[in-house]
Amino acid sequence: MTSFVRAWLGRVFASDATAEGDPERVRAVQRVLEELAPAVALDGGAIELVRVDEDGWVHVRMRGACASCSQQSTTLTAALEPRLRAALPWFVGLRSS
Repeated sequence: MTSFVRAWLGRVFASDATAEGDPERVRAVQRVLEELAPAVALDGGAIELVRVDEDGWVHVRMRGACASCSQQSTTLTAALEPRLRAALPWFVGLRSS
């Protein structure tokens, strides 16, 4: 994906809020979310990181078309959760707001 497309997607689906939690863990989760962003954006949606708890829980919010999609839980449990589990040894689980 070109840098122009990444920048455009970032502006379209950017959150005004900054995710709460340990900055290092927040950045690690954001890297995983960036990997999935193009695929989720193809359907007009986005996954916003809300918070990373000390105990390893990651809180996200579905945005755009994903917010009302019937496959929202499938995206989280089949696409995002396994990637977080593989990339982050401290990851405990995923919660959707």
